[in-house]
Amino acid sequence: MDECGRPIYQSMELGNLKHAHALACMQDILRELWPGPVSIEQRYRYFRHAGVVESVSREEERRLLDKDCTGELWRTIKPDVVLHADYNLLRAVLILDLKFPCPGDRDPQWTKYGDKSAYSGSDQGQIYEEALDGIALILSPKGIF
Repeated sequence: MDECGRPIYQSMELGNLKHAHALACMQDILRELWPGPVSIEQRYRYFRHAGVVESVSREEERRLLDKDCTGELWRTIKPDVVLHADYNLLRAVLILDLKFPCPGDRDPQWTKYGDKSAYSGSDQGQIYEEALDGIALILSPKGIF
């Protein structure tokens, strides 16, 4: 069980371990191959109605999570990897999200935002592209989607 009493399944824990390992490998590869800046698990606050995006510092994110102020994280997105063409870190060329579906024969899918979300009716990929003005792709053991 997590701190809020929700169950943590073995598949979830394995997905988290795969995710962490894949991100570490990607960082090493991208240092060699990508000339521009890269953001790893950067949280952004996206005001869809105004078309405004801003970064949320890791310190602010940690403070809000530690205080259980997750309501203040509403309207935020957190893609796994964002490749930037220049030093405007609020714009992307490519947005990558790692997905490890279980069972492994399932195709990976973007998470759909629910009715209580600021992005209801959309999925992660749509919002990532809209907010960061780049192409969003899923990377999974089955390939690129």
